[in-house]
Amino acid sequence: MQIKFTPTFLHRLFEISDFIYHQSESKTFTTKYITQLKEHIVLSLTTFPKLGRPAEEFGEDIRKLVHQKYSILYKIEKEYILVLTIYKENLPFL
Repeated sequence: MQIKFTPTFLHRLFEISDFIYHQSESKTFTTKYITQLKEHIVLSLTTFPKLGRPAEEFGEDIRKLVHQKYSILYKIEKEYILVLTIYKENLPFL
């Protein structure tokens, strides 16, 4: 099944990347971390689309996958999985 990312998800991922870079001051570390995070999302959801728990508090048919304190919200469509957004559990706006 194909994975699609919303502009909101991509924007949030950029914000997370910026935050990690400012914390680590390492472009290499930041790039590696973000790449591994995206790879985990794609591999997990293509292999096990229902891996995340139902998260109806965010909307109908929304699921939530947690990886290293980041929550990834997604929806399973007929032809693809739509990754809606990502946020850190203890920092909902980051």
